[in-house]
Amino acid sequence: MARPTLVDDLLVGRALHQARRRRGLRQSEVAVAVGISVRTLQDYEFGRSSVPASRHKLLAEALGLDPALLSAPETPAPLSEPLAPDEAAWLALYHRLPTWFRALFRRRHAASQPAAQESAAC
Repeated sequence: MARPTLVDDLLVGRALHQARRRRGLRQSEVAVAVGISVRTLQDYEFGRSSVPASRHKLLAEALGLDPALLSAPETPAPLSEPLAPDEAAWLALYHRLPTWFRALFRRRHAASQPAAQESAAC
């Protein structure tokens, strides 16, 4: 499994926070169920700390999540021709975004294209 990055920590933390809120649980309730301090749970939720593999199952059970959600995402398959380092970094970050956010980005980007082309024609 890949080592989690800051982006991974933020995405996992966001998922933990949203799942806890959906279930109507307090941080202290989840922390007691998992056997960690409230501060540690806060660090996970805010992406300040990676969730160790030993706690994935406990957190997933306490919050009703799939334990795979707490794992670092798989690295995308390599492209046939290499990208510039900055392009590769942006593409990797984009693929780590939730699917709904990528769809929203594509819709907004597509909507802004005709306006950009019209202004360039002037």
